[in-house]
Formats: sequence, C-alpha cells, structure tokens
Amino acid sequence: MKRVVVFCTLALGVLAASAQAESILIKGGKVHTLAGKGSLESADVLVVDGRVEQVGPSLSVSADRVIDAQGKVVTPGVIAPVSELGLVEISAASSTNDQSVTGESIGSAFNPLPAYNPKSTLIPFNRAGGVTSAVVFPGISTWDDGAIKAQRVFAGRSFAIKLNGEFDSIEAKDVAQKAYLGEAGAQLAGGSRANAYAKVEKALSEAKEYRENRAAIRRGEWRELDYSLADLEALQPVISGKEPLVITANRASDILGAIELAKASNVKLIVLGAAEGWMVADQLAEAQVPVVIDAINNLPISFSSLGARLDNAALLTKAGVKVAISGPDYASTHNVYLSRQSAGNAVAHGLPYEEALKSISSNVADIFNLQGGTLEQGAIADIVVWSGDPLEVTSYPEQVLIEGEPQSLVTRSTRLRDRHLKPTKGHGFGYQY
Repeated sequence: MKRVVVFCTLALGVLAASAQAESILIKGGKVHTLAGKGSLESADVLVVDGRVEQVGPSLSVSADRVIDAQGKVVTPGVIAPVSELGLVEISAASSTNDQSVTGESIGSAFNPLPAYNPKSTLIPFNRAGGVTSAVVFPGISTWDDGAIKAQRVFAGRSFAIKLNGEFDSIEAKDVAQKAYLGEAGAQLAGGSRANAYAKVEKALSEAKEYRENRAAIRRGEWRELDYSLADLEALQPVISGKEPLVITANRASDILGAIELAKASNVKLIVLGAAEGWMVADQLAEAQVPVVIDAINNLPISFSSLGARLDNAALLTKAGVKVAISGPDYASTHNVYLSRQSAGNAVAHGLPYEEALKSISSNVADIFNLQGGTLEQGAIADIVVWSGDPLEVTSYPEQVLIEGEPQSLVTRSTRLRDRHLKPTKGHGFGYQY
C-alpha cells in the first residue's frame, strides 16, 4: 500500500512539474519597469510560472531559457485600449463583421463575445507589433456611403483578450459599456446632441428604477419601461460602479456634459476621443476621469474637433489626467499596434517619455482594471524585447512573451514574404524572380 502511495505522489509531482511554464531570464536589456524601479539602463528580468519573479542588474539566478537582451529595450507588452480584434477580419466583407447590429434597442445588452474569433489573422499580425492584450468594443453599423444605420446610443458590452491566439484567450468579460454623445451620438439620436444626452440619462435612470423595483417589474406590476429588461440588466454593473461607462466625445462642451452626466448618475466615466480634452483638462482631472485619445489627431476633421492639437496628451497629463493612447480610428483591427507610433508623436510634442510608455501599457491596465502593464515582482509576464526604442517606428519586437510563454512572430504577411523570397519545391517559377 505504501508503494502505491509513493508512486502516486511521485506521479502527481511529475505532472505538476510538467504543468509549470519554463523559467525565462531576459538578460542585459534596458528595462522600463513602469513601476517603482523606474527605468534601468542594464538589467535582467526573471520570469517564473508566467509571472515576473525578479527585476534587477546582473541577477545571479539560473533559468530554463535565457534571452540575450543586450543592446535591446525591454518593456511590458502594449495594451490596446480600443479594438475590434476578432470581430472584424475584412471591413469591406460583411460576412466577417460581427462588431455591431442594427435595431431600435438601446444596445447595452448586445454582447459580441460569442462571435469572437481568436484565430483571426489580425491577432498574430498585431502581436508581432508588440501588442499582448486588447480591449474589444462593439461599434456602430454604417451603410456603404457612411451613413449610420443603427438607432441607439449604446453600443454594448466589451471584453479583453490576450493576443496568444488560443481559444481560452479571453482575459476579462464585461470590461466596460460604450455609449455615444457628441456628433456621433447626435446622428444616432435623431440629429441632436441633446437627445443623445437625454437617451443616456434616461437609460441610467431606468436602470436604477429597475434595480430598486426588480421583482414588481418582472411580475408586470409596474409601469411600462422604455428599455428592455435585458438592456437594463446589462446596465446594472455600470450604475453600481463595478463597470465603467465609456462615452465617445470630442468637443469640449460635450466632454463637460459627459462629466456632469456621470456625476449625476454616480457612474465611473471614461472619455473616448477627447480631441478637445486639453481645453477641459482641469475639469477632467478634478473629476478623476481618464481619457483614451489618438495622439496623432490634430486635424479639424469635424466641427467637434476644431481644437484638436498634437500636444493634447502632454497637456492632459500635465493637468493630472490619466491618458491612454490608441491608434488612429481606422486602426481598430489591422493596425492596432500603431498606438506606439501615436505615443511617439506625443513625446515629440511634450509628453514625458515614460508617461508615453505608460499610456500604451500600465495606464490602459489601470483604466480598464486589467492585468499587465508593469515589470515588477508578481506582475503578469506580458513582455516585449524590442530591437530599439519602442516608440521609434523603425524598431520592432524580437521577442514577445504573453503570460510567460514565448509567442510566434510569424504572420500571414511574413509567410507570404518568405514564400516569394525563398520559394520551395512545388511553388513553381511564378514565385521566383
């Protein structure tokens, strides 16, 4: 009997050991921890079981695998604050678009998660650009001529993913709700910003009414509500403060309206867009409202962004606003990784360098309550080893780790390149030059 027990114990020990991820030592790189240790000119990072175990100069430790990072730059992985990854493959092909639906519902109950495709070719493409996590949002449906065809101001629920391409890559569900004010909200609400504001305000008010009278409402012993029970249920985490409300707004007056609405409804607010955010930076800071911006946006592409300027991120940060930087509006799928180019442009216009790195990593994690974004003991090991300055467009990732697992940097684009450059048997002369 003792032999059986001993054998079982040994077997369990072997299984447990095999289940553990390999330890990895990244040696000699310039490490931006974005945490208490700041930036270290030459340091090592030890990863054990998917988490950062130690960070410091010349660590005297052994590891299963060593990555030479001398002359390289080591940072936390890029976290995309806004994307449609896994929901859109080719924007011009409707059969590959699952980010939105049409209809008259307010839309807060719309959950795009069942349509998420972790095997999208755009996931390895952006991973090869240094993106390790992303927040995925539903959007607005449009006709081919660009006219909005949805008739609601709430887009629906969002979720967060790891870009490892695995079927279990969902990092978090119900990360935030998204609604539209400003110009987009006006188009959705019949042509007036005021009506969009009223729709959001009424939805939050009815959600509270539903919370306080749920039983009677479900029994049919209450007045008829304007919004569906499913939509009002979906708003419960928002009105309880567990889930932030992301509101799109660019014009300064629309941003102030969003702040007042959030105060009156006692909800956590995130402003998306904020092209004129610098004008109301003090109010945003006082209300502790973070923003997600495209730092390259400096053109008055609409009457809502006449005050757009390239030092928006710098001015917001100086005022005490927590800033996350996304890529351009058109980069929500194929080019999510361009957020680092936006951050680099922000540095060129006054944003401190380390704040720029935080704007594409730790700030995003803080704003959306996600893992990652720092290199400190206990942090999840989402790490990128860069060939050079990550905010310089000619630099590229040489190693990407997600939860301590080295990731492939092969993409559909690199396979196509290699097929032409190094044709193998069976490819024919059409691939040779």
